[in-house]
Amino acid sequence: MHRSRREQLQEMLASEPDDSFLHYALALELAKEGDRAAGLERLSEMNVRFPDHVPAYFRRGQLLAEGHENEAARTVLTQGILAANRTADDHAAAEMRELFESLL
Repeated sequence: MHRSRREQLQEMLASEPDDSFLHYALALELAKEGDRAAGLERLSEMNVRFPDHVPAYFRRGQLLAEGHENEAARTVLTQGILAANRTADDHAAAEMRELFESLL
């Protein structure tokens, strides 16, 4: 029986629950499969559990913007810019600022 990418990621997470990359990959896979709400929820959990994982803020902001939830997207992007500044990720900060400004 062939397991889906989502199932494979969930199995890996069961043995490595603190791996932020696996959490992020699963969130992206959920959103890609069309379960936007589950993807957003996992990204939101990541923002709390892994506050310096900058891509999780950016992708969550993008998903919110795609759903026309601009105010929520701006809030998440503001948090992401702060995380990017903390981790000296100037490129991500600039990309999130650009998305933020497009939502004004």
